Amino acid sequence: MQQQVMACFGGCVPEGEGGGPYLSHHEAKVARLRDKELTKLLNKQHKEDLKRLKILLLGTGESGKSTITKQMKIIHINGYSFAERLEKIKDIIRNVRESLLSMVGAMHHLNIPLENAESRASADFILDQAARQDTETSEEFWDHCEKLWSDCGVQKCYDRSHEYQLIDCAKYFLDKIGEIRSLNYAPSDQDILRCRAITTSIQHIEFDVPDAGQSVKFRVYDVGGQQGERKKWIQVFDNVVAILYLGDTSCFDQTLREDTSKSRLIESLEIFEQVWNNSKSRLIESLEIFEQVWNNRFLRPVSILLFLNKIDILAEKIAKGRSIKDLLAQHPGVFPDYDSCPVSSNERIEFMDAFPGGTEQTTKRRSRSSSRTDINPEVVKTAVYIKNLFTRIVRGELSINKTIQPHPKEWHQNHSCEYFYTCAVDTNNVKKVLEGCRTLIIRKHLESVILSCGTSGRNGQQRAPEVIPEMTISGHRYAVVTAIVLAIEEQ
Repeated sequence: MQQQVMACFGGCVPEGEGGGPYLSHHEAKVARLRDKELTKLLNKQHKEDLKRLKILLLGTGESGKSTITKQMKIIHINGYSFAERLEKIKDIIRNVRESLLSMVGAMHHLNIPLENAESRASADFILDQAARQDTETSEEFWDHCEKLWSDCGVQKCYDRSHEYQLIDCAKYFLDKIGEIRSLNYAPSDQDILRCRAITTSIQHIEFDVPDAGQSVKFRVYDVGGQQGERKKWIQVFDNVVAILYLGDTSCFDQTLREDTSKSRLIESLEIFEQVWNNSKSRLIESLEIFEQVWNNRFLRPVSILLFLNKIDILAEKIAKGRSIKDLLAQHPGVFPDYDSCPVSSNERIEFMDAFPGGTEQTTKRRSRSSSRTDINPEVVKTAVYIKNLFTRIVRGELSINKTIQPHPKEWHQNHSCEYFYTCAVDTNNVKKVLEGCRTLIIRKHLESVILSCGTSGRNGQQRAPEVIPEMTISGHRYAVVTAIVLAIEEQ
């Protein structure tokens, strides 16, 4: 009995005695050595983790988080291999099939008839294939897809896509059916960036970025943005250096998507009606989530980089006559007046420089006249207005989620938020934005490290850290500070 009690509380049974499941003296010694080696390995891994700047990608569903992650792979990790490109074909085919399913289902609710009677057979084929969960792509399948997409009724339904749930890449891939159906098809970078696949787990990407002759290591986490996935966000809050929050500037006329995996693959009109009747605005949802992130006590010292994304789709919607004023009219007294919202020359330049096709770096703030004349002024005004909604939340001047208790201004004293206009499918735009973010992230990380490791002054008082001059930020200094932190932890 004594030996059993000793074993239960970590003791060992003398060698040669007891037998059974209890450790002998030699086995216990081996176990202790293994435990010591494991602890050493974990400590080493912890130190390696500290050398990597941990970034979170947050935002609502379909705001472009996964697209930004793909851009990071293209820009910093030599892109996609041929084998990886071929693996994306199944996602692209799924996008084609589900886009047509969404439109055929929407035509029933919008009372839009098919223009060509022969298209009915194609619609029935697509619906039947979805009901059977058949993922085969025969020549017959592609013929029906092309016939449906060319139907004028389907085109009319596409023009009203803001009234139902349709992925952004629908037109892009449906226009390329002839290329995609080829046996020799290999997705391009642009195809990979635009293909849509739901993020249902925490994913991360690691890469090194050269900075002043040194290498700065980044680890970026992408978590699902749908409502059911947000509970996972807190799992990756620890040791976060910065948050990239993606806000979709084009979603002001769209409602939330629910039960996505079901409604896209199954033809059931009952499921479609559940999506149809969800009337909550995606833009309001994005503002609510941003407000929660900004006021989260666990993220108080974490810098937020706000990506005002999908400015290209915003321009397309404005060109079709869409207006954010329709959404604002549904919420009187909540948002500031749109018509009286001013747009400064600098704000106009910032947006035009970021817009696809611009030649200036989006990260520079310069007072000058922009030569871009092909952008509708209403696009600029809408983008600036949406940006101002987010910045009002930062300043405590706007509250969307009434359950959040406002904090005094001092609470956000060391809390910063920078914004960038982005087009996630434009590699040049994203590359320039990430270059600007890199400097900000490293700078904020150094400031936080020095703040947390400040030395005590006389009488035990904490000595305030020095402000880091911007021009002294370098990979060398980052390496020195990291070494200091690790040395302190070893003591």
